[in-house]
Amino acid sequence: MKTTIALLIFLCFSMPVMARGTHTTIQLIIDDSGVLIDPADADKYKLVLLSHLKGLTRKREFARAHIDVISTSIGRTIWSGVPSDLKRKPERALELVNAIKSNPENCNNLPGAFMELASNINALERQGFTSTHVIVFSSLIHTPRPCSDTTQITLPQPPPIEGDINQALSTYKSIHSIAFYWASPHQKRVWEEFLEPSFNAAAQRPIPMSLMDIERSKFALRSGLKLEVSK
Repeated sequence: MKTTIALLIFLCFSMPVMARGTHTTIQLIIDDSGVLIDPADADKYKLVLLSHLKGLTRKREFARAHIDVISTSIGRTIWSGVPSDLKRKPERALELVNAIKSNPENCNNLPGAFMELASNINALERQGFTSTHVIVFSSLIHTPRPCSDTTQITLPQPPPIEGDINQALSTYKSIHSIAFYWASPHQKRVWEEFLEPSFNAAAQRPIPMSLMDIERSKFALRSGLKLEVSK
């Protein structure tokens, strides 16, 4: 009888935590293209980012968070799982590590990546997910298709007009944080201006939104992810 009562008490206190974690999603857009700045260094910091996601297993609020990883080269979700997959399932972790490596032969489809982000959030909100954290690791350089070694890219480059990137970042009430890492120094200012509607929407709610160049990204990623619990 005492055991039963203790179990009921445990369930009463643990269920809200489980529900909160289950209704949290992390949407990770990863640049795996041939125009990623300092690709070898970038790939190292992608692993730092994954180590932080793996470490979420130690945080009750995020231990069961749903993670989607979106490739910028194909503009599609290439991996889905939870933090424990990265910690306790080596084959799934290796699958993700291999999938996000930069490839010099890949084009970059930034509009497609953000359209996929919107599609994922739409689907997850219908399933009851109420807290979304968006992380973008990209130099923010779009390449027209078809692209090849001879494709000419002049920086700074205007952000793509296809797809509504600002709408994807400012429409959904479930979004509770937005962080851009590894922005090209040449692209940072033009993207800050381009994303002004999203920055304004984030400030009004308010939710944290940041866009960091490579050096600031390194410092921030070494310091860890700062994901806030939705209230």
